[in-house]
Amino acid sequence: MKYFVRNLFRAAKKSPGTYIGATFIMALGIFIFVSMNDTFINLKSQVYSYYEENNMADIFAGVISMPKERLKSFEDYPGIKKASGILSADLRVTGEKIKDIANLHVLSYDKDAYLNRPLLKPDIIPGNEQIFIGAKMMKSRHLKEGDTLSLIHNGESYDFIVAGVASAPNYIYAIPPSGAVISDGKDYDIAIVNSDKLSKMLGREDTVNEISFEMEKGYSYEALRYELRERLSQFGLQSFTNKEKQSSYNMVDGEIKELTGTGTILPAIFMSMSVFMLYTVLKKMIDNDRSLIGTMKAMGLGNRELIGAYLVQAILISFVGALLGCIPARSFGKYMFNQYAEFFSLPSPNYIDPVSTKLKGFLIAAFASFIAVIFGVGGIVKIQAAEAMRAATPKVNNNFSFGFIKNFNVMHKMGIRSILRSPFRTFFIAFAIAFPFSMTCTLLASQNAVNKMFIGYFRDIAKYDVKITLENYSDADKAFNALGEIEGVGEREVISEIPITLKSKNHSKIALLSGINRGSNLYRISDVDDVFYEPPTDGIILNKRIAKDLDVKEGDRVEISTGYAPKKKTEIPVTHVISEAFGSGCYVDIKNIEKYLSLSNFSNTLIFNTQRGSEDIIKKTLTEDTSQITSFSSKKDTLRIYEDRMKSSKFMLQMFIYLSLFSGVVLIYNISLISIRERKTEFATMKIMGVLDKELRQMVFMEQVVYLIAGLILSIPLIRVFKWILESLLVSDSYTLRLHIEFSMYMASLIFCVMMLYISGRAILKTIKKINPNDSLKERG
Repeated sequence: MKYFVRNLFRAAKKSPGTYIGATFIMALGIFIFVSMNDTFINLKSQVYSYYEENNMADIFAGVISMPKERLKSFEDYPGIKKASGILSADLRVTGEKIKDIANLHVLSYDKDAYLNRPLLKPDIIPGNEQIFIGAKMMKSRHLKEGDTLSLIHNGESYDFIVAGVASAPNYIYAIPPSGAVISDGKDYDIAIVNSDKLSKMLGREDTVNEISFEMEKGYSYEALRYELRERLSQFGLQSFTNKEKQSSYNMVDGEIKELTGTGTILPAIFMSMSVFMLYTVLKKMIDNDRSLIGTMKAMGLGNRELIGAYLVQAILISFVGALLGCIPARSFGKYMFNQYAEFFSLPSPNYIDPVSTKLKGFLIAAFASFIAVIFGVGGIVKIQAAEAMRAATPKVNNNFSFGFIKNFNVMHKMGIRSILRSPFRTFFIAFAIAFPFSMTCTLLASQNAVNKMFIGYFRDIAKYDVKITLENYSDADKAFNALGEIEGVGEREVISEIPITLKSKNHSKIALLSGINRGSNLYRISDVDDVFYEPPTDGIILNKRIAKDLDVKEGDRVEISTGYAPKKKTEIPVTHVISEAFGSGCYVDIKNIEKYLSLSNFSNTLIFNTQRGSEDIIKKTLTEDTSQITSFSSKKDTLRIYEDRMKSSKFMLQMFIYLSLFSGVVLIYNISLISIRERKTEFATMKIMGVLDKELRQMVFMEQVVYLIAGLILSIPLIRVFKWILESLLVSDSYTLRLHIEFSMYMASLIFCVMMLYISGRAILKTIKKINPNDSLKERG
């Protein structure tokens, strides 16, 4: 037995590249699995621990105003364990380090509030003149303790001293009024101040507008939401959602789900390739060692002992592959976690290096090797000692001459005959081409789709340079005319964004209604397939997510109302249901808002283009001359933030592209060489018969061309599968990603595959050139 094992390892030394290739592909799968899961474990454990320690609520509601004393009455309602409320407002902030327009979502600090407890560093109760700022703005504005800031409300300025850093479980990710998915905190973040101070500033003593509920065990959101909404509607209900749909929680949960999917599917793909590679290696070894196996069986060795010898070899490959994958995984996992921790403003990020993921990585690698052995060397059982003493009888196919093939020369026909004679080998080489081609096309499309989702949004949908939001709703005509008086403002429009409640049968949904002018050049309604819509003159356009929650379709009617006119409830027809790349919006003609909501000439948002070089001047003018602006969103700044923030995501996608290309190199090169080694006797015999090397080159060339065509055909279903997988992974309630594979992506992947076939073809020809014709006299070369 030990001599048989030695022979296996001796055979491995003759073709180390094949085994190294299988090891590296396995290492890629383990690297992705360990790094992604390390990031996932750290992010999930720290985020959810923060939620639990600070009593994240189960239900969230926003109202215009409600007396604080009414909170206790909700705890008498069946199913509600706790009810908490705070006062909040979006306010302009100014200061020595804030020369432009920036805003803070200011929260009142209530030491008795049980739910959504904020975390302050240092942990002290804010004094009347103290303010705690979110970590993102502290970092981006270079603020420090002791700096002086001013909050502006209704033209009045209130001075505060920065006392430290603030965070809250329901604002791990604070979405600015502009709705930007990505923010660096420079222009918007949270802040926490003394409750009495904020209520006096706003003139709203003993009132709350952000309300949270904790449910009793055994109750569900569905069972409570209708009654709670009815009870809150009298206070001007503006938003109502469960924890899972709360904007910050949903954003974090979506990223965690993406990590889970990516850390499962992509490693599975690469591990499948490793099994595929190892299976091919072992299968060819069995074919080559057929006579030796027969001899060992004749000497009394059983199938289990023979299979065990190959299993030892495969386990060694899996061990080395897992080790190589785990070593760089820690650094990459830590890098990704730090990116997420900064993006989501985790209060105390602390990366741990879990051993469990490494152990799972080794077990997965061992299991993959075991599967490869079972399928690859299962043929040992069928080998009979007496028959195995001689080589297997080659299959002989009939000659063929049909169609365009009859015009080929003899060597080209021999190349095609060789391919048809071994369909198993042909399939594996074609698959080795199809995998990197399909994976590269899909990943390139993913990278392009993520770019288009942001850049295309400003190029095709939000075509304005600047968007400003007013502190209070105002007359649309006055706002339009006032904006035109500012030097440097070009084309401009007024739109309206109103929180509304939509109802259909027993379903209801709170959403943000956008009132847009028909024929608008600065803001257009579009779906993910780049189909554009005009705001309807009599009806509403709904996002597909909203329509699904309401269980409505085109042609149905929904009831619409708003907290600003709670007694007005109107039915409105649904004209279109669309899938948007961003958000969950609904749209009407701005001129029809009065018809549905009794809000006359109602506006709170201005969008406009700027003349070249005038944007900074306009921003400075608005900063100095008005206190009614709560946000100033610049396309230029938003794209800059996007490019900075997406560097890590781009790096990850590019890494996956390079890994898929590398796996393609390993697969194509090694499987091609395996194929040539098993045909060594065939080539030696052809040389004895007088076939020249240049004629063999023609034969090999034809084989490579057919392999390429077969690989491209096989890639058609693979692209569909990979596209479906990535579209399923890269999806959330906030956005929809649709992958479009462009011609350039196909060409880039094709060029790569042609290059790999050329390299492998050169290696094949080099191997053929070294073949000694005398080897044809031996049974095994």
